[in-house]
Amino acid sequence: MKIVKILGFVLVGLLALALIIGAFQPTHFEFESSAEIDASKEVVFSKIDNIRSWEEWGPWKAEDPTMAVVYGETTTGLGASYSWTSENSGDGSMTITESTPPTWQKAALVFDGEEGGEGWFKLEDGENGATKTTWGMAFDMPYPINAISLFTGGAMKKQIEQMFDAGLTNLKKMCEEESAVKTYRGFTVKTMEWPGKSYLAVRKTVQFADMSAFYAESFGAIMEAVGTQKLEMDGMPCGIYYQWDEEAGTADMAAAIPVKGGKPAPSGKIQPVEVPKGQCLTIDYFGDYEGVGEAHYAMDDYFNDNGLEPSQLVLEEYITDPATQPDTSKWLTRVHYFLGSPIASEQ
Repeated sequence: MKIVKILGFVLVGLLALALIIGAFQPTHFEFESSAEIDASKEVVFSKIDNIRSWEEWGPWKAEDPTMAVVYGETTTGLGASYSWTSENSGDGSMTITESTPPTWQKAALVFDGEEGGEGWFKLEDGENGATKTTWGMAFDMPYPINAISLFTGGAMKKQIEQMFDAGLTNLKKMCEEESAVKTYRGFTVKTMEWPGKSYLAVRKTVQFADMSAFYAESFGAIMEAVGTQKLEMDGMPCGIYYQWDEEAGTADMAAAIPVKGGKPAPSGKIQPVEVPKGQCLTIDYFGDYEGVGEAHYAMDDYFNDNGLEPSQLVLEEYITDPATQPDTSKWLTRVHYFLGSPIASEQ
C-alpha cells in the first residue's frame, strides 16, 4: 500500500504543478508565416478562396496520405466548407466565415474531440509589386491543460510554421507559374485542336434582346428532332455566330446541338450543320450567361495584341446544365474562336 500512497502524492504534486504552471502560461496561441508571391492579389486570393484548389497547394496530403476530404455544397467564398477524416491527424472541418476579396479571409476550424480555432489569410502589397501573403492560425488551450505548452510549445510552434511554410511555398509556385502566362481581362487564352462536329441547328438573324427567347425555342425544337431521328448528343448545346453587327444590334447565329450516331437530316427550319476540324482559340468563362461578353472582349484584345485577323466563326459551348447547378458562378461557357477560314456549313 505504501507505493499507492507514494503514487498518490506524486499525482497530487503533478496536478499542483500543472495548476501553478498553467497560471503563468498563456491560454491563447497564435501563429503566422508570410511569403512574397510575384502575382497579383486577385490571382493569389483565387487560389485561397476556392477551397478545392487547397488540395493542389496545401501541405496536408504530402504529410498525411490517409487524409480524405469531403466538400460542402459551397466551395468558394463565404460559407465554403469541407471536412476531413484521417487515421493519423484526426477528423475535423473548416468553414469560411469572412471573405473580402482580394485581401482577407477567415475560417472557423473544428477538430473533433478538441478545442476549435480559426485560420486566416491576409494579402498586402509586397516588395516590387509582389503580394505579401500571410497565413495565420489561432486556438485556445484551457487552463490548466495549457501547462503542457511549457514543454511542447516550441515543438508545436515549429511544426505549425513548417506546415505554413510548405503550403505557402506550393502556393507561391502555383500563382507565379499562372501569372507567367499572359492573361486578357483575367482570362487565359488557350490554343486547341477542334475535332470537327456535326450539329442540328436553327440559324437566324436575331436581335440581341431576343437571343434568350431564340435559344429557348430553338433548343426545344432541336431536342425533339434529335429524339425523332434517334440520334445521340455529342456534347452540350451551343451557339454558333457567323456575323455580329454592333450597329444594327443583330447577330447572324445558330442554336445548335452536336449529334452522332448517324447523318442528321433536315427537318423544316432545323438543318444539319458541320463545323470542320481545325485550330481554335478558347476561353473558359464561369458565370451567368449575361456576363460572357467579357470573354469575347478578352478575345478581341488577344487578336489585337497578336496581330491576328478577327475570327470568321465563333462558337459558344454551354457546358454546365443550369437545371442541375443553381450556382451561376459555376456555370461554364467555353468560347471558341476559329483560326484560318473555317465555315460552319450546312451539309
